[in-house]
Amino acid sequence: MKHSIRYTLRCTALLLCLLPAAALAAERDSTRRHWLAETTLTIEASATAASGDYAPLWLTANRYGLSSTDPYSGYGRIAATRDISHDAARDWRFGYGLDVAVAAGHERVGIIQQAYVEAAWKCLKLTVGAKQQPMETKNAELSSGALSAGINARPVPQVRLDIDWFSFPGTKGWWQWKINGSYGLMTDGRWQESWAAEGTRYAKNTRYHEKALYWQFGRKDIFPLTYEIGLRMMAQFGGASYNVQSIRVNNYQKTTYQHENGLRAYWDALLCRGSDATDGSNPNVSGNHLGSYVMQLKYHGEKWQARAYWERFFEDHSMLTVQYGIRDMLIGAEVTAPQNPFISSAVLEFLNTTHQSGAVYHDATHSIPDAYAGRDNYYNHLHYAGWQHYGQTLGNPLLTSPLYNEAFGYSHVLHFYNNRVKAWHVAIAGDPTPEWHWRLLASFSRNWGCYVPPLPEMKRQAYTFAEVTYKPAWAPGWQGVVGVGYDHGGLIGNSVGGQLTIRKQLQLGK
Repeated sequence: MKHSIRYTLRCTALLLCLLPAAALAAERDSTRRHWLAETTLTIEASATAASGDYAPLWLTANRYGLSSTDPYSGYGRIAATRDISHDAARDWRFGYGLDVAVAAGHERVGIIQQAYVEAAWKCLKLTVGAKQQPMETKNAELSSGALSAGINARPVPQVRLDIDWFSFPGTKGWWQWKINGSYGLMTDGRWQESWAAEGTRYAKNTRYHEKALYWQFGRKDIFPLTYEIGLRMMAQFGGASYNVQSIRVNNYQKTTYQHENGLRAYWDALLCRGSDATDGSNPNVSGNHLGSYVMQLKYHGEKWQARAYWERFFEDHSMLTVQYGIRDMLIGAEVTAPQNPFISSAVLEFLNTTHQSGAVYHDATHSIPDAYAGRDNYYNHLHYAGWQHYGQTLGNPLLTSPLYNEAFGYSHVLHFYNNRVKAWHVAIAGDPTPEWHWRLLASFSRNWGCYVPPLPEMKRQAYTFAEVTYKPAWAPGWQGVVGVGYDHGGLIGNSVGGQLTIRKQLQLGK
């Protein structure tokens, strides 16, 4: 352990020492590369050190997976991106990005964080590759995260089509639509195979599917209130699952299943149909399907802005309707203040995932015709390693990711052992001057584990975080970010840690 800590610190120190030289070299070279006009080059180095078994949660979570739960970690990163907004005045638009990192204390040394190209015509946009997509209806800097598709894990490479807001014919902008859909491939199969303990479940070559529809009512240029409602659905399908145990068909014998990967599998994922080999006499749908209903009411004031938002997660058919009530949700509010030196924005959220359609699950039989579709077991699935990518949840990080499972006595098991959570989350941010920015996050959770197995007793955990960003006017393009986190409780233990990030941005072609 001591040798690994020394290695991590040495690698991180080397990255920090090389950063200024690399930035200066890139700056000199940029003047000779006018063909890269409007491309932003970002060079970044970050180091984290903490006292506990894990780094404090908010030093790790909601960073698109380029982070580590280890108490000592670091990375050097370089990214070249061209934002599609540079062509905002044109019908045809083009963007791209390549973002790579060398890391210590992470799941691998070399990381391709982003690699994508995208092209758009009017309200249509096609993106091919791995790109960090923003959250819908939430503040990425202050929110605890989305329940279905958030910003906590590494991006999944995919082919994605977005149809941006367009007015429904005849409504003159009062009713607008937004649609997206994608197919992709999860890239952590080899990592799952090497990381998972011998004889435990993992999956390889897993396909990914996403689709969403949003409606917005109102015109903020006429009346300052708008209302938005949407449905987003995701699926993991195809590939192969290893060490699967099912009482229905193999009496808990460990079995490998090769799933359908042809065109039919893609249609089944799109239409939410088909079945898995372990469904037995009660076929469901093929793969792992989940999603969210989202709503928000926004006030677009000239100075003040505010919104209230609500997200209801569903793991299967039982939560698609209100048959089992509406008890699990993430509900929040955000206020954005006029420019001032004190507080710029504030967020308050409440999260409840304890109900999960109830504690009873029972399929209908000839002798007992009543079916009870409870115990939804959020983020888990029989065939796949759960709603995660490289061990980090693709949803909300307050539902404890598999990378923390040693805290529950399960070493290297790809499973969510704490998905029944109630939590309050509060966050504020401010911009006292153009050079300084700060944010504070605090989350207070009560945790019951899962229905099967539950924790022996409810455990409390607090996650707190403070961060300051400095952008010196005397050094354009440079940023320094210092963060401090403190976790306390009986769930994943106590930890205090700090994080230093140094970043240099260059606008090439100028």
